[in-house]
Amino acid sequence: MSPLRALGVLGLWAVSACAAEASPADAIADRDDLQLHPGCTMQGLLYEPSPLGDFAGAVRTWPFPEGVVEDRSRPVVLLLHGNSDTPSCWESFPPGEGEPMLAELLAARGIRALALDFRIDRVDDPTESWETGNPAMNVDHGWATPLAERFIETALAVHADRRFAIVAFSFGATVARDALRRLHLRRSVSPLDHIDQVILASGANHGVVSYERLCGHNVTMAGKAACQLGSRAHYEPTPFLTALNGPGGSWETPCADGAHAFGEAACGGHVVAYTTIVMHNIFYDYFKDEFVSEASSRLEGADNRVTGLGAYDESGYFYAGAFRNTFGSIRSREGLAIILERLGG
Repeated sequence: MSPLRALGVLGLWAVSACAAEASPADAIADRDDLQLHPGCTMQGLLYEPSPLGDFAGAVRTWPFPEGVVEDRSRPVVLLLHGNSDTPSCWESFPPGEGEPMLAELLAARGIRALALDFRIDRVDDPTESWETGNPAMNVDHGWATPLAERFIETALAVHADRRFAIVAFSFGATVARDALRRLHLRRSVSPLDHIDQVILASGANHGVVSYERLCGHNVTMAGKAACQLGSRAHYEPTPFLTALNGPGGSWETPCADGAHAFGEAACGGHVVAYTTIVMHNIFYDYFKDEFVSEASSRLEGADNRVTGLGAYDESGYFYAGAFRNTFGSIRSREGLAIILERLGG
């Protein structure tokens, strides 16, 4: 991980079969035509991608260890990483040498995991200036959500006989939620019908620390992402989060009650279980997590979990351990234990 990309998190995180249908009018949809999307490609990767149906975007999987066979009674787990990062956040660091992380722990249990790559290396913003450019190659929801939509939709079609879980980290949390919202609103059969668990770690569901510094000052995707997520310190619903969270947070966990999704009667009795994970606030308004707080992470209707102040990423991943507190929600022993518990152990 380069220093530029690591420091840039403060800014927040083939043709054809990529095409997506039109989305609801309130969606941020500037990259909906995936045939033209720079990130919808498997070219130039540093790992061997795992083709997923006709999806032309990059997907990564991890092999099952010798002697382990897939347990088809367990859900297929879809992984969405954070901003200024790659799917490597789900594996040990150094790769193959450090303590096993989520991807390897799932593989050891015979659980199939598919990780989407948002391809931040393909960002087409200007990169010359930290003040007005995007040298960290951050992406916003207009870039990431169309990729996540097509990824989720294709995974459900390829594994049509399976149940699913989603685990999303940091920026990936609101991307996952936005993709599910858009898919639900434009499909006669909701993707939520096939999903049993949604686990969102360090998500900026009600504001992010970078808002004041970037929103209105930086016109690249770094600034746009901050504007979409709102202020952590003085949270007021943004247009993006208003569409996502609904009145008074009433849409934050669609199908959690088995009856309602995005203000509509839906779900047919199928309950989707939601979990959020974030590091405990030190005091009410003093946070150890570098980007979010308990208030910005929590969702109405979810099992909102907090880890201890010592539950940080000890591996040195992400530029020698930068932002190790926020990464602790998916890379600390405590964070991993919560995720595995929610996935059935």
